[in-house]
Amino acid sequence: MKVQARLLRLEANPQGRDFVVGDIHGHVSKLMDQLKQRQFNPEYDRVICVGDLIDRGPESPQALALLDQPWFYSVLGNHEYLMVCAMKYKQSEQRMTWLSHGGDWIASTSPSDWPGWFDKIEQLPLAIEVTGKTGTRYGIIHAEYPFSDWADIEQLDADEALRTIWSRAQFQQRSEQVIDGIDVVIHGHNISDGELHLGNRMYIEPGVYLGKDFIIKEL
Repeated sequence: MKVQARLLRLEANPQGRDFVVGDIHGHVSKLMDQLKQRQFNPEYDRVICVGDLIDRGPESPQALALLDQPWFYSVLGNHEYLMVCAMKYKQSEQRMTWLSHGGDWIASTSPSDWPGWFDKIEQLPLAIEVTGKTGTRYGIIHAEYPFSDWADIEQLDADEALRTIWSRAQFQQRSEQVIDGIDVVIHGHNISDGELHLGNRMYIEPGVYLGKDFIIKEL
């Protein structure tokens, strides 16, 4: 699968609220329960996921079905990337990696569903930019952003685009780099104990598949 440097820009939500949530990993019921506690209203509110909708939890098909909802948005995660590489493009190394990291749920699904899932995944943006109610500009990207200026995002080459869904370097180094051209960048992928703020970046992946609650940020 070729990862393309696509940026989706969302205007401010004038009628409702915007929530950003960490990696779902097949835990849709838990997500919806926590959103209900926030009085989430699908008529007006929106949910943006940092990627990794699937694997490791019991509801991967239901997680992919969220992509059909007009209130739901997601960037591409490495688990979606692995699924398409393994199942559509028949890349054996990626298939072994995927199956060993929670992709075995695919065996209990109908192959007739797969092409639709592949299409949805390949249409996912690499990043989402959204303006909050107070004018704060948020960028959402799965793992890390390799450039120093958000304005350069659509100039990512193939290797740099892969870093955005795979790399843990900035997280592991606890880099305090500030990304210019954007107010806040929100990541998942790397598990942290609560929100982790580094520079103007925020990590919100607590490890729901390990039994933790979602971190849900209202913008």
